[in-house]
Amino acid sequence: MKRGATLVFRAREAVPAARAETAAVPATAAEADLTLEVVPELAPRDEAVFLLHTAAEVEHALMVQYLYAAWSLPDGPVGVRRWRQAILRIAREEMAHLVDVQNLLRFVGGPLNLDREDFPFRSGFYPFPFRLERLHRASLARYVVAEMPARSGVDPALIAEAVRLATGGPDGGPVNRVGALYNRLSELFGDEDRLPDAVFRPDTADLLQARPSRFRADVGHGPLYLRTVRTRAEALGLLADVANQGEGEGSVADSHFLAFVDVFDGWPVDGDGPSLEVPTNPTVGSSSGADDGGLISHPHARDWAVVFNHHYRMLLAWIQHGLLTGAGATADGLALRAFDEMFVLADVGPLLATLPRTAGGAGRAGAPFELPYTLALPDLAPDRWTHHQDLIATARAQIAALGPSTGSAEDDVRRRITASLKVAEAFVTAHLDEARRPV
Repeated sequence: MKRGATLVFRAREAVPAARAETAAVPATAAEADLTLEVVPELAPRDEAVFLLHTAAEVEHALMVQYLYAAWSLPDGPVGVRRWRQAILRIAREEMAHLVDVQNLLRFVGGPLNLDREDFPFRSGFYPFPFRLERLHRASLARYVVAEMPARSGVDPALIAEAVRLATGGPDGGPVNRVGALYNRLSELFGDEDRLPDAVFRPDTADLLQARPSRFRADVGHGPLYLRTVRTRAEALGLLADVANQGEGEGSVADSHFLAFVDVFDGWPVDGDGPSLEVPTNPTVGSSSGADDGGLISHPHARDWAVVFNHHYRMLLAWIQHGLLTGAGATADGLALRAFDEMFVLADVGPLLATLPRTAGGAGRAGAPFELPYTLALPDLAPDRWTHHQDLIATARAQIAALGPSTGSAEDDVRRRITASLKVAEAFVTAHLDEARRPV
């Protein structure tokens, strides 16, 4: 069991009212200006690393939950397709936030963290319990509340309804807003006495940090706020941009909050809305052997769910290897491999929502997003390439073992995955041969 520090909310000091923040909703005057205190106290740089690790896990968890929710929307009317695209855009921005946090970790000399806490674990600081579920009015309400700034110009009645749905009912409960986390990080990075310039690693901006061009982002002016940091001011600016776009105290025109408000406002008040009946927290295995409503027991759907989980692992491995690799063509190639895996997940995730969940053909399956036994990469370069080689071999075997196709759409997905694996195999073989070559 992990043993770590505890996050305790406390009032901020000398912060103007216009920058008020809250950590849970509904907000009250007493809650409107909170930050965090870490107990037991950590050294300032250690505290910054701990909070950045927390932020990484939050961004990762939100990203996969939003992807799952978006994939539960069918390719139906124009309005539904627009909602789907809006939520997919938010998920991509959460991915950019996750990589931004890795850049900030590099900047303070901390270790990377691409992990997330898996269900049913409930982190005391996640916005809400991790739950992969189809999009419906109550889940939308949770997303609205979790992304809500301390103050907004949105109709108070609509916000009150979102709060009621998010916090009430059998699936409701407190919804933490993580703006306090970004407040505390901004306090630390802005305090030259606690984090003097000497602790920062500006050299990592050119050597190890993820560059916007590698992730098809712009220079950091949105909508993908991804950029390298060399100075304290740049770190503070990046923290502010990530917070304002997502889970912080401010708000921007294309913020996640306003996008979810738009979907929530247009969602049917009565009934379940247009989303597909995908399961909550799908899984390919059950420790008890019992079908809890999420177990994918249909053989063909289960095989595809295993494929999805494996390529999710490959995605995280490519990203991590890229962030551990210095600037140059190899790092650029690793980023391209990560993009290929994103496309694979974008193919297989929606496909699973069309396949039956149970052995008897009832229900629908869904993308499990189950984490592997470890995300750690080998220490030595040849061993890292061998690791990728093993993952590619397993992926090939999984595709080969799939039974008869369900139609042309599935055939297209198989072809695209096979082509992606062929390119990845050539890329890895070339670098493995180079890594094994005597110096």
